[in-house]
Amino acid sequence: MNQTAPSIPPGFSPLTIGEFGCLLGYRSNALASELYDEAHQRHHAVIGLLCALSGTPNMNELSSDVVNGCMQAIRLLSSDSAALYAAAWQRIPGSVE
Repeated sequence: MNQTAPSIPPGFSPLTIGEFGCLLGYRSNALASELYDEAHQRHHAVIGLLCALSGTPNMNELSSDVVNGCMQAIRLLSSDSAALYAAAWQRIPGSVE
């Protein structure tokens, strides 16, 4: 059976370059400033989540499911923001890739 990589829909750029099955992405025609704003929003969400966790009086009162979910959210948001910052940088005329 000959399997080929799924094609990327027009107008869609995956967040993870080279991962054609990626469900998360951004508009291919998005401006650098738009990508930067999206990255900043995710980065700010990570910081807010870390602040909320650090402000919890007793981390032992949180269930392991809640803590694991928070850690997963931090990982995903950090990965998304890094990919969006990289994409924003690539959109700036004259940037080095």
